[in-house]
Order: sequence, then structure tokens, then C-alpha cells
Amino acid sequence: MASEQKKRLLYLREYLLKYTDEEHALSRIEIEQALAEKGFEFGRKTFYDDINALKESGMDILSTKSDTVKYYVGNREFQLSELKLLIDAVGCSRFFTLKKTEELISKLECLTSVYQAELLKRQVFVKNRVKSMNETIYYAIDTIHNAINLDKAVCFKYFKWIIDENNKPAMAFKHQGNLYEVSPWGVSWSDGNYYLIGFDHKDKIIKHFRVDRMRNTAVSDNSRIKNENFREFDIESYSSKIFGMFGGEECYVKMKIPSRLVDVFVDQFGSSLDICGNYDDSYVVGANVAVSRQFFAWILGLSEPVAIVYPPEVNEEMKSFVESIKCQ
Repeated sequence: MASEQKKRLLYLREYLLKYTDEEHALSRIEIEQALAEKGFEFGRKTFYDDINALKESGMDILSTKSDTVKYYVGNREFQLSELKLLIDAVGCSRFFTLKKTEELISKLECLTSVYQAELLKRQVFVKNRVKSMNETIYYAIDTIHNAINLDKAVCFKYFKWIIDENNKPAMAFKHQGNLYEVSPWGVSWSDGNYYLIGFDHKDKIIKHFRVDRMRNTAVSDNSRIKNENFREFDIESYSSKIFGMFGGEECYVKMKIPSRLVDVFVDQFGSSLDICGNYDDSYVVGANVAVSRQFFAWILGLSEPVAIVYPPEVNEEMKSFVESIKCQ
């Protein structure tokens, strides 16, 4: 008897979560009929007892004020607006494969009623978005986190895309196909991609690797290297300096920018951006950046002209970059 009561309560909970919301309330009779189809029969008192039991457990069951009292689930673990944000994030991410994107969106849709899930489906467009083609990403992520928990290094092969003899994109392993061994210091999400950041055992420097380009990932027998840089390492600061995760020598750069770009630079560098001078409708700002072609391309891609005023060698590098583009 007690077992049947538990089953009935669980099914009633599941049914209310799936088939009711603020716009779709159900009467006691409608709910009882639905449960009867699954073999659960009970009277008026049992129904109210079950509803009260679910309320006492924390479920937000509300009722309408009308001639016929109807019931629906109010607050849920995730509100519809929150699910929309999560689905947008999954859909926009290049890190997830198309298959995994559709799986995750389907799971998120199960966190609301079937009617609100239909509303979510209408806003999802993923077919033509750029997506990863590596289904082993999720195993690699698990391996990285396991290695961190075990205080071990990770080993993996790393590839880049090339054009083969048939003029088709093809994978080519870097490092002559040999394994990289890296002490994982953390992971970072940037521009829709997921990165491993860690200490390369061979080159003895901090590097970053796109997780979707890693293969044969495994936990190493060797412990993580944690030198003096590890103790002071700030993954957020590191990520903000690496534009698009293309590395370069870090240095302090001053730039003259139009006032209209202040919000763009604060978005990029955060509150650590230095304001070094104010000139009419422009500012001189300073920040630590990883100087690279990606950094120069980012500046050129802005809607207003930006001038590098310090140091002079970075300004010369910028000029050379612009000239190289003109010659292409």
C-alpha cells in the first residue's frame, strides 16, 4: 500500500511538472483521469492529501480562482527566461557538436512543461551554425578534471586543420604526432571554445590548447608541476590578455581611442584598464596584453581608428601587420 502511494505521488509530481504551467492549469477531474490511465485510482480526499504532500515537499502548486478550481506548477528550478538563456548559450557555442547541442537542448526543454518547451523549440536555430566535429570532447573534459582532482598531468595528441591533396580540410597532428604532456592549471571558456591552460613539460612554459583539438587524452602517471607561477596564476587575468587564445609576448600597451570605444575596451580588459589621459573626444588607455597578430586584427576590426602610442616597437609591429595585409 505504501509502495503504491509513493508511486502515485511520484507520477502526480511528474505529470503536473510536464503538463501544467501558468497558462495551462488542470482540474482535479482532469488530473485524476490522466492518472487513472496509468492505473492510479483515488478519491477526492486522496487527491487533496497528495497535493498537500507535494506542497509540503517544496513543490510550488498553485490553483486558479474560478468556478472550477484548476491546478498548475508555478515556480520551477528554472524559469522560462533562464532556460532561454541556457539554450541560446548552448546553441551559439562552437564547442558542442551538432549532435550534442541537440541532446542538451532536448534535456533543457524537459525542465519545463510541454507547452513552454514548444515555445523554446521555436527560438532554436542550430543547423547552420559553426560547430565542433569532435565527439570525444566530453571525454577529454572529464579526463582533464580527473587529472586536476588527482593532481596529475595529462597526455594528449593535438591537431590542426590543413588542406589535403584533394583540396579538402584534413586533420594533421602537431608535434610529429607525439604526445604532449601538460600540467593542467585550469580550463577557460572563450569565444565559444573551451581551453586547457597549463604548464607544458617539454617547453617549460604556460600554454593553452583548444579541447576540441585534443585526441587520445589520458591522465599521466606524473604529478602536476606547480612552480612559483602556479601559486600566483590567475586564470581570468590570463584569459583576458590572450585575444582569441592566440598567444604572444605580454607587455603593457598604451592606445589612443575615441571616447565611443571606452565601453568596448572596458568589456575586453575589465576594470583593470588604465585611463592615462583625456584629449578632447579621445582617451589614452593602458593594459597588459599578449601582443600578437590576433591583437592587431582585433584593433583593426573596431568601428573607430585606434592608435598604439606605447611602446614604439609594438606600434612598428602594428604597421608591419597592416602592410602585410595590403600585400596579400
